[in-house]
Amino acid sequence: MRYITVILFAAVGLHAQYSGFSPANLDKSADPCTNFFQYACGTWVRNNPIPADRARWSRFEELSARNESILRDILETSAGKQNGTAVERKIGDYYTACLDEKAIDAKGIAPLKSELDRIAAIKDKSLLTDALARIHLNGSSAFFNLYSRADLSHSDVLIAWFDQGGLGLPDRDYYYRTDPKSAEIRDKYVAHLNRIFVLLGYTPEKASAAAKTIMGLEMRMAKASMDRVARRNANNLNHPGSLNDVKALAPSFEWDQYLQNVGVKKVDRINIASPDFFTE
Repeated sequence: MRYITVILFAAVGLHAQYSGFSPANLDKSADPCTNFFQYACGTWVRNNPIPADRARWSRFEELSARNESILRDILETSAGKQNGTAVERKIGDYYTACLDEKAIDAKGIAPLKSELDRIAAIKDKSLLTDALARIHLNGSSAFFNLYSRADLSHSDVLIAWFDQGGLGLPDRDYYYRTDPKSAEIRDKYVAHLNRIFVLLGYTPEKASAAAKTIMGLEMRMAKASMDRVARRNANNLNHPGSLNDVKALAPSFEWDQYLQNVGVKKVDRINIASPDFFTE
């Protein structure tokens, strides 16, 4: 009974600091021994239909929306303070700069030029490795992902994970579904890539060719990627090994140089979440 009580409070009062536990959310017409979810959440679900702009709605989404509202209030309040703390001024100045669309448009691609020049200067695999490491440190998952996560075989240990990545669309299925909507999404994605290249200064012909090249590369990467259903099974992601195993899967990439550039000095154990992806 104590266990059920704990679940009840977790299900109905997920964020007590927000609205607290409320018996009004219970559906007392339901038998908790037959349908506990209906008993614990039935009235809340009935009184909180999914908003038109959402795909789902629960106490978690409600809490997330509240947090976003609080964060926005902090940003807007900080932006209006003339004599705030140093932190408040940094927050306010950053937020104000992001909203200054005229200044952003006037600068064009100038703030990105040094990074674009670095990429344009790539002439061999060594320079590619350096550029890719820099891109990863800037927060992008170009080509693949590197992060730390629990060892699936030893959950008390954090290890390095190499994982698939680099797709512009949400996952591999977007590249290979054959229904009309998916085909439309791919066409619009290529058009989006084309516009990005035009904004970067490419001629229309060169932009179109570049967009098609990117799409072809991503489709090849997507084909080698594990789909989201397969990734729900942790056993499919559990491929522990060493850096030598990674090198064996993708021997043409400068792995030692890459790790040095991203600040990883030593790595003894690695999980290769999607081996086929790295081979491809």
